[in-house]
Amino acid sequence: MDLYRLFLHLVRFVVLGFAAYGRLSAGTIDPHTPDSKYIEFGKKFHNVVGISAQVKCLNPECEFKEHKQQGSAVVIRPHWLLTAAHVVRDGTKHTALLADKVEQDLSHVVCHEDFDDSKFGVHDIALCYSPKEIAMEFYPPLYTKSDELGKPITFAGWGFSGTFYTGATKSDGLRRAGQNVVAGTQPSVLLCEPRRVNKFPLEFMIAPGDSGGGMFIGNELAGINSFLLANDGKPDGTYTDESAFTRVSLYTDWVEAQIQAHETALQQK
Repeated sequence: MDLYRLFLHLVRFVVLGFAAYGRLSAGTIDPHTPDSKYIEFGKKFHNVVGISAQVKCLNPECEFKEHKQQGSAVVIRPHWLLTAAHVVRDGTKHTALLADKVEQDLSHVVCHEDFDDSKFGVHDIALCYSPKEIAMEFYPPLYTKSDELGKPITFAGWGFSGTFYTGATKSDGLRRAGQNVVAGTQPSVLLCEPRRVNKFPLEFMIAPGDSGGGMFIGNELAGINSFLLANDGKPDGTYTDESAFTRVSLYTDWVEAQIQAHETALQQK
């Protein structure tokens, strides 16, 4: 997809953060593949955790003044997580949702300075700091090359689930993961779409609630789940949709600079 076509699609854009009070299930799947295989594969993605932000309710008909907005995040270092900026921006309290429903407060959240809600998918990236160490056996390095096109990918999140026929229709509190291939690249996003032929055994798409989760090339973090593009006007992860990811390779210097600045400030206190 060229850049002009990408922006034509923005009228059919949906951000994938989700306002809710429970944890979310993840991703749409190939209707010919058992869901249990995606759930089992999802267990391998320990670094992809849940994240929540307490935000003001802008709907005048909402009975609550605030609600808990939930999405996904990737633990990249013992004290640091990467997520999508639209998931955590304007939140008053941020919490990482770890294994066994353990909640861990985040004390520092920084969105990319050029992120703008009106410019869909542009600079949709944020860093979160956890004062308490998040212990993982492995912390994924960031992808630094610009050769993503055509690469096989894996990705995971805590969003809605369903099939490529039904779209995202359910939530059951399970992390899912699957496979695809980078079919398109733009200056700030990577794209993939569900295939009917020449597909992977666990062909997969992101769905509402997966925002902020990780997309990997090998064991390196190459993308942050950001949004869906829908040719049918319904961005729900069906065969006509495309998954879009923030292109991590463009932001490695920004990530390192933000981490160094905050850790230096902590040492000076």
